[in-house]
Amino acid sequence: MKLYCKKCNYQLTVMELQQANPDQANMDDQAPIIGSGLYINAPEIEIHFETPIDFLVNIKSVNLQNHKDSTRLYGCCGPGDLSVLNQVYPNCSAEIGVIVADCWLPHFIGISAGAVSKEPLW
Repeated sequence: MKLYCKKCNYQLTVMELQQANPDQANMDDQAPIIGSGLYINAPEIEIHFETPIDFLVNIKSVNLQNHKDSTRLYGCCGPGDLSVLNQVYPNCSAEIGVIVADCWLPHFIGISAGAVSKEPLW
């Protein structure tokens, strides 16, 4: 699977992503939740978001930037707020997902399917 911005057609994924089984998720604190090039359907994992998140990917699998509003990057030891989108596309600044890199959760980027397309739009 490859993902593209619905607003500017920017390719989010830096590699083809393959679906992994939820039992492959590493739920250890501070560890990548899944290896590069893989994704997990977020509803199949016991992490509760306050904003719609559909896919969980390794931080190295996508090319995003932190939101300009630094309050969205709140956390104890790193970003860990599950209630706001804090990652944007570099080209158009569309809000796409949440980076989680705090000490009390596994590390990943959660992506909202409402902001992406699996195919280029143009």
